[in-house]
Amino acid sequence: MRSITRDVMTREVIDWHQQGLINRSLLDALLPRYETHGRFLAALLKWLGLFALFQLGLAVLAFIAMMTESAGVAALLLALVGAGLWFWGVQMATDPQQRHPFTGAVLVTASLAAAFGVLLLLYLAAGGDSEDRAIPVLMLLTGLLAGLTAYRYHLRWPLLLALLLFFHGIGAWHAYGGHGAYFAHIQDERLMAVIALAAILLGLWHERRLEIGPLRRCAGFGALYLIFGLLYLNLSLWFLTLFGRPLDWVLIFTVAGIAQMVVGARLHDARFTGFGIVFLAINMYTRFFEHFWDRLSLGVFFLIGGALAMAFGFACERWGRTAGELRP
Repeated sequence: MRSITRDVMTREVIDWHQQGLINRSLLDALLPRYETHGRFLAALLKWLGLFALFQLGLAVLAFIAMMTESAGVAALLLALVGAGLWFWGVQMATDPQQRHPFTGAVLVTASLAAAFGVLLLLYLAAGGDSEDRAIPVLMLLTGLLAGLTAYRYHLRWPLLLALLLFFHGIGAWHAYGGHGAYFAHIQDERLMAVIALAAILLGLWHERRLEIGPLRRCAGFGALYLIFGLLYLNLSLWFLTLFGRPLDWVLIFTVAGIAQMVVGARLHDARFTGFGIVFLAINMYTRFFEHFWDRLSLGVFFLIGGALAMAFGFACERWGRTAGELRP
């Protein structure tokens, strides 16, 4: 059996288990038939070497651009690198024998990331000075290009990049603040929640209709829409409950978490259940932190928090077992 066939069967078996189509014992029986052993270290070394080579190449290009002190030259050099990555990536991804499909998808995705860098450098070379307004537009343009590439060559990695650029382009930002601190921000949480909900519905329709019909070769695309939608929906609702926001949003966030657990049980989809449990727990911890951080000592605070977390986990496990026993 070819390695690509083994990889496909392994992913399918895991997906069946996550969707509730097979139980754990059947998963343990099927996986050893298709899993390949001894390839992890070789793959890790290969990708470390590729990453090192790529970083060294970018360092040389950055040095040349710094010496010339020209954004135009930097854009030209990066465009040449991106074009090379695109050419070789497409060749590998569309190889009829599928000898290096994963490598090809990664190279195509890297070329699309380079395309964003080229657009930004060209904007700077043209004298653009309003980067705050230009970067979101460039992200959306690059995301559109990545999405078209994903559907043209049936590659999930470019679609992953497209969704990242899309959600960041419409107002989701994060940054490193120094001293181990990170900052996350969504420009308009209400708008983001609506867009994320639309992405969830699109993912379900894509997965349950299109991928068993005209877009059979795009298997897995719907799952990406669904996961990104669930992530940004919950993040948006969570941010709307922070810093003394109205109680209404706390109730909406709580209802949304419970609704995801119910939908996951109804559809036998662990993705809904997982996001619902995680963000419901985050919601409870956030409320606990807001009301008791300044009223309790540090030891008592974490003791009570740990006890509540254990009780919540026990309740979820009990509910899951009950739902499994009642399932026809």
